[in-house]
Amino acid sequence: AMTVYSLGKTFLWPTMLGVVGERFPKGGALTMGAMGGIGMLSAGLLGGPGIGYNQDYYATQKLEQLSPQAYERYAVADKSSFLFLPEIKGLDGSKVSVLKNDGKDLTEAVEVLKKENKQDASISALNQWWQGAEKFAPKDEPDVKEAGIYGGRMALKCTALVPLFMAFGYFILVLYFRSKGGYQVEVLHGKEPEGEHYTGGVEGPVK
Repeated sequence: AMTVYSLGKTFLWPTMLGVVGERFPKGGALTMGAMGGIGMLSAGLLGGPGIGYNQDYYATQKLEQLSPQAYERYAVADKSSFLFLPEIKGLDGSKVSVLKNDGKDLTEAVEVLKKENKQDASISALNQWWQGAEKFAPKDEPDVKEAGIYGGRMALKCTALVPLFMAFGYFILVLYFRSKGGYQVEVLHGKEPEGEHYTGGVEGPVK
């Protein structure tokens, strides 16, 4: 999956811009900018949330299999979804972070608030949760860690499908251009040059 994704990241995306520049030169910078903008918007609006959803989906499935009790402790309160995909209750990142460092950062944050005589609702709620979940931490930690790794791997596999489909699309383009007689230079103005005119050659005098 990593190999497929890396090939798509380093080759297929810049190749797309190259194809646009070669086959649609009249569009100029506007067409190139539009293609780049579409790619960036797709990555931001669909790519990021989609990868996050896949990671949460597979991580929650794995943790439910390993330990349903741990899943209930570390799942977020509200369900979320992506496009038409089913709703899920992903893992709470703040709770997972507390588990990873055994509550040390949370304890320090609580102490700082006490010294400054301040209140923070989110930290107070997280600390209250940790008071009940701390005793299960030794058992929950390996399961939560395994679920997170599994979710990340599955998200990468799903993401690798994108450059795979792009490669298939380029293969179709190769067949299309071959059916048209191979590479043809796009002429922006005037008539298409022939023969030696490609290299600036002209017909010599004939006696």
